[in-house]
Order: sequence, then structure tokens, then C-alpha cells
Amino acid sequence: MTPSYTLATFRHQGKPTPVIEVDRRYWPISTVAPDLLPADSARGLMQLFDDWEQSHKRLGSLAARLTSEGAPGEIQAPQSADDILAPLLYPNKLVMLGANYLDHMQQDAGYADFDKSSKIPVLFMKPPTTAIVGSGASVPYPIQTQKFDWEIELAVVIGKRATRLTVENAMSCIAGYTVGIDLSARDWQFHEKHLVKFDLFGGKAFDSSNPLGPCIVPADQINANDLQLTLKVNGEVKQHARTSLMIWNIAEQLAAITEHVTLEPGDIVMTGTPSGVGLKTGTFLKPGDRLDAEIEGIGHLAVQVQA
Repeated sequence: MTPSYTLATFRHQGKPTPVIEVDRRYWPISTVAPDLLPADSARGLMQLFDDWEQSHKRLGSLAARLTSEGAPGEIQAPQSADDILAPLLYPNKLVMLGANYLDHMQQDAGYADFDKSSKIPVLFMKPPTTAIVGSGASVPYPIQTQKFDWEIELAVVIGKRATRLTVENAMSCIAGYTVGIDLSARDWQFHEKHLVKFDLFGGKAFDSSNPLGPCIVPADQINANDLQLTLKVNGEVKQHARTSLMIWNIAEQLAAITEHVTLEPGDIVMTGTPSGVGLKTGTFLKPGDRLDAEIEGIGHLAVQVQA
């Protein structure tokens, strides 16, 4: 089995720095493996996904060496959450899946008799370069909404180009996983002036609407089909469920997406949210609120809403 490691992007000495984490110790990849990721790489961790199979092997060997021998150039985890950036800053695509947890559909959306056999997945996209943010005070309150909502989601990182996947082979294209929060403007998502009263552009695709992080865990280190997800707002638990409650599992999602769109290395797929969103109770986010999103085996993503 490949030695355990995670990948992250820190702001170190004033610039985004891709790092490898082994046993809670951190090294800039350009310091310990400059041939794998040179210091002048403008794409950050994205470069590793150009040939993820080879990168994963070499990172595993590097993790084993760092475990046994250490290496010069070790750095500390950032003191400020603002310096824990989204691990992938420049993915080509950010693909979203809605209506994908049975408890969310039954308890939040009111579909008590939801039947998967007569439905297809709800798919949409966000613009990655403007939607993705990292930890800390990274989410400005969107002035166009008064119903600002939260959704914790398992985020899938794609490791190789994939089209027309099947359920049988879909999991082979996954490089790893991270924690995501899909933020929503519910009054725009269900705007009364919209032609069909349902708008995933205005309701979902706005700036800074997709916190991501704090790290990427390689796919072979966790069982993504049964992980605990927990989201808190100001310390109060709002969502608490397992990924096993997904209606369409990860393989089924990837097969459905690639019927239409080719997935590329470094693309991110958000896999839906369980029950407990603010829409159900009419309780929404306000400036100053803190969100803590944690997924078992991956990590803890904390963001704050700014005025």
C-alpha cells in the first residue's frame, strides 16, 4: 500500500506553495522533489495530475522517505487559516451534483416518495476560478441575496481524462478527495421572476461560492462510499450524515457526467449534500458566521462569512 500522505497549498513567504504532508509534518514539494514540481510552476498542484498515476507512485516513495529520514526544508502549518488556500487553484471544471442524498430529498425538499428509478441526476457547473476559495475569512456575503445557505459535500478530484465512463470503471479515474461547501443563494435559486422558477446560475454560480480544502487525500487511502460528514454553523451542528446515503453513488455520478462532458485531470466533482440545510428551517447565513465542515479521513475546512 502507498504510504499515507496528503497534498495542500499554503501561502508561504507570501506566495501559494504546494506542500506534501506526512505524519502532520509539511514540506514544500519544490524543496523535497523539485523534479516532480519545480518552484516556478505556475499551475501549482494541478501539474501533478497531468500524469497522476506516476505522480502518486513518486509521492508515495517520497512519503516513505520523509517518514523514515525526514528532509531539510520542513515548514510549519500556517498560523492563520487565511493562509490555507484551496488545494487546487486552477481546475478546468467544477461539476456539481444536486438532489443526491435521500434524507435531503425527503426531509428538506419534501419528496417523501422519491424514486431513483424514475429520475436522472441534477447536474450543473460553477466557474472554478471565481467560485473556489480556501479556508479563513474567504467568503464575502453576496449582496444580491437574503437567503444565503450552506451545503457540505464530498469533493472528488479527477486523476485522468475520462469520457463515456461506466459504473464498473468510473472509480479508476479518481485521484483523491477533499472537503467542499456548496454555498447557495436560495432566493435566486427559486426566483419568482425566473421563467421556470429555478435558476442554478443565480442561485449557485456566484463568486466565492465554493470553499474547498484543506487538503487532498489520495483515493486509495479512504473508502469514499462510507464517510462521516459534519457541518457546523457557529458551533451548532446543522448537517451530520454518511456518504453511504447518496442516491447516486460516486461511480454512477461520474458515468452520468461523462455521458455529456469529458472530465480532465484536476477537475473537481461535488457530490451533493445531506439534510440539514437552512432552506428547510428558513435559517440563513449572515456576516460574521463561521462554518466548520469536516469529513472523516480527509480533514476540517473552516471559513467565515465577511460583510
